[in-house]
Amino acid sequence: MLTSMDLDEELFKKAWNLSSQRTKKGVVEEALRIYVRLHEQAQVRSLRGKLAWLGDLDQQRKRRRASSR
Repeated sequence: MLTSMDLDEELFKKAWNLSSQRTKKGVVEEALRIYVRLHEQAQVRSLRGKLAWLGDLDQQRKRRRASSR
């Protein structure tokens, strides 16, 4: 998708300096991926304390210890 944007130059320079990306397109795409991931994480965090887990924690721990040997 070809898009023309007028970006805050100082903000973009800071983002580019923090990024490992070598192109402007790469920096923008990385920023968009981070933006999406943060919002998805916020949606998951909103469920904290609202879901019930049915299981045996001791049994889970025993299985984990047995499989790591």
